[in-house]
Amino acid sequence: MKRTLFIVSIMTILLAGCGGSTSAPANENTRLAPDFTLPNALGGDVSLSDYAGEPVFLFFHMAVG
Repeated sequence: MKRTLFIVSIMTILLAGCGGSTSAPANENTRLAPDFTLPNALGGDVSLSDYAGEPVFLFFHMAVG
């Protein structure tokens, strides 16, 4: 139970950090990520441009297959 509470607390803090301004910071060193398309777990494709203007969390997992 304590472990679950800890995980939920950490996820809440991380998600709260995703809120805020939707525009990129005004910085001369800011660069946009290049668009890419990768296969998803359901056999389809997903592109970074599908989530334009939204915060994105990328999680790469090495799966067997």
